[in-house]
Amino acid sequence: MSLKKYLLAGGLSTVLLLGACGGNDSAEESSGEESTEEQSNASENGNVSYSGEYGDFKFAEFTQYSIEPTASEEETEEAAEGEETGPTEVVILEFEFTNNSDVATAPQEAFGLDLAVRQLSEGSEIPLDNLTMDLPEDFEKSDKAAAADELVESGETTTAVVAYGPLDPELETVLQSRDNPMAEESSEPLDHTIELEGSGGSSGEEESE
Repeated sequence: MSLKKYLLAGGLSTVLLLGACGGNDSAEESSGEESTEEQSNASENGNVSYSGEYGDFKFAEFTQYSIEPTASEEETEEAAEGEETGPTEVVILEFEFTNNSDVATAPQEAFGLDLAVRQLSEGSEIPLDNLTMDLPEDFEKSDKAAAADELVESGETTTAVVAYGPLDPELETVLQSRDNPMAEESSEPLDHTIELEGSGGSSGEEESE
């Protein structure tokens, strides 16, 4: 009689053990599904980021903007060329910057060392210039443009805006990482095509009116 009891107890233990293992497998599968879903969402969000030698960059927005020439620039260029001068098209890049270096560094300086904005034309690359200082005083994100030139201490984070141009809206515009053979650690290269929806300058507003 006692033998039957032992057999029953052993069978019950086996059932409980198998049930527990099944529960763990289900939990692991559920966790795996959640992890895959999170990765998928991150990909769908399309956030552009880059970790370079001088900083971490997380980009929030890319826009096109028209910088209107000042009166003095118009007079100088008209006198030199005998024709009217138009606005300068630029691409505005807004990003969160974290200083990775050991010294205080301005966001636009780190940007220029780690990254480049270029346009592609028939297989060639056309580098664009940093025109952040040419943005007008009434630019809607002038505080972030000013922050691009302010020193950020090592390990600190700020949000900044830089402008690159002159831009040809008909060409493909790309944000690319620079090759740095002196870097202690290699980073994943960045080659992102910037989708521009149109000008945000005053000239575009006048044309729409």
